[in-house]
Amino acid sequence: MNFDKIKLNGRYIFKDNHYFFFNGGSGFSFKMSGNSFSFLFDSTSSYAYIYIIIDRDYSHKIKIKMSHQEYKYEFKDTRTHYIDIVKANESNDNVIKLLGFKVNGELLDYDFNYSKRIKVYGDSSIAGFGILEHNGVGSIDNSDSVKDFCYKALYENNVDMNMLAASGWGLRFSIYTCPNNVGIIDYIDKVAVNKKDDWNDHSKYNLLIISLGTNDNAYIEAYPSKKEENIEEFIKAYQKLIDFEVRKNKDIKILMVYGTLKEKNVYYLIEETYKCLKPLYKNLYIHKFNGDNSAISNHAYVDAHDSMAEQLKSVIKEIL
Repeated sequence: MNFDKIKLNGRYIFKDNHYFFFNGGSGFSFKMSGNSFSFLFDSTSSYAYIYIIIDRDYSHKIKIKMSHQEYKYEFKDTRTHYIDIVKANESNDNVIKLLGFKVNGELLDYDFNYSKRIKVYGDSSIAGFGILEHNGVGSIDNSDSVKDFCYKALYENNVDMNMLAASGWGLRFSIYTCPNNVGIIDYIDKVAVNKKDDWNDHSKYNLLIISLGTNDNAYIEAYPSKKEENIEEFIKAYQKLIDFEVRKNKDIKILMVYGTLKEKNVYYLIEETYKCLKPLYKNLYIHKFNGDNSAISNHAYVDAHDSMAEQLKSVIKEIL
């Protein structure tokens, strides 16, 4: 596979002569002329969902269930097309390995001309957990990182994005992980929360978006006798995350977002964190969503994600 004219997106590794993609929103992009292209992924689960987005039109996207078989897409013409292949499942669900890719035509040089570069850290509200159904249990079928508010907003804003997010994970604590005191803060320089491979990223980002705290707060409330101590630990971890990014880019702007699940019991934690950290960072911003909790496990339903995507686009425009 010749990847000289292909852009790899998100956090990935190259190992044993193959590319591996972990997080939702990762994948690759290319420009071509010709009448078809095809690809083959292998997945650590029985299948994975993959999106094909045609000509940078977010509304023109095709979602396929990718098993161990080649998928071929045919055009009705041979004009130039821009293609994004995007992983829809989070790293908790599966890891996919690219086994093959080819075009029936010509790969062309692609000037991506992104308007900005944004890095994201988040939990289930970024990973798209259970957003496609109102009732039931969260699964690969009803979760979707690509229809999540953050991916949609950044894609439609023509952003080059780097996303690290996983359901159940906190920044510092979570009742859903084992051990409970291992959080995303321990993986900020890794390829994914289920992979210890280093992700050596020296890129310059315009904005850092952090959507964390829901799972930390659940842990904090579970141990009321240590509440103040754990809140302090959470704030320290938040500062460590920001410092990690600021050391690489002193001009980066930081946006804290919360309220996606209408989880009012989390508001104090995030607002107190912002209050403590704002004097330290001139480029620190905060935004509260009027979210939704009508999807699976009190998560925001996909319609609410559409609304939050529009809000996020407006906030990004104001900040940048």
